[in-house]
Amino acid sequence: MKRPVLAAAVAVFLAMSLPSRLAAQILDLTLSPRVITFPSSDPDALPVVDAPPVTVTYRVRQNNAAPWSLTVLAGGDLISGPSKVDISSVTWVATPAPPFQNGTLSKTVAQRIASGTGNVPNPNTTGLITFRLANSWTYSTGTYTQTVLFTLSAP
Repeated sequence: MKRPVLAAAVAVFLAMSLPSRLAAQILDLTLSPRVITFPSSDPDALPVVDAPPVTVTYRVRQNNAAPWSLTVLAGGDLISGPSKVDISSVTWVATPAPPFQNGTLSKTVAQRIASGTGNVPNPNTTGLITFRLANSWTYSTGTYTQTVLFTLSAP
C-alpha cells in the first residue's frame, strides 16, 4: 500500500513544480491605431511633423526574472511610386520612460522601443509612441507608405 501513496505524492509534486519551470511566457501586444498618417505641411513652418500617437498595450506573463523587449523594424523606406524617403527620417518619442525610449526607425536592424525584466502584471501596461517625420522640400509630392513590424519578445 505504501508504493501507490508514494507514487501519488511524487505525481502531485511534479504537477505542482514542473509547470512553473516549463511553462512558456505569455505575451500580449495591441496597437491602436494600426495605421498612422503624417499631415501635409509646409517644411518651413513645420520642419518636423507628428503623426497622432499610437497607444501600445502590452502584458508579459510567466516570465519570472527574464528580460523582455519591444522592438520595431521598418519593411523599407517610405515609398510613393518611384519616389522614396529614407526611413531614418522617421523618429519617435515614447512615454513613459522607462520602460519606453525614443528612437529612429531602421529598415535593417530592429530598434528597441521598450524593455524590462520579469512580468508585466495585470492590468495591461500602456505607453504612447508619437512618430515624427523630418519634413523637407526635397520630397516629391505623393502618398508614401511603409509597413513596420512591432515585436514583443521574451527569451
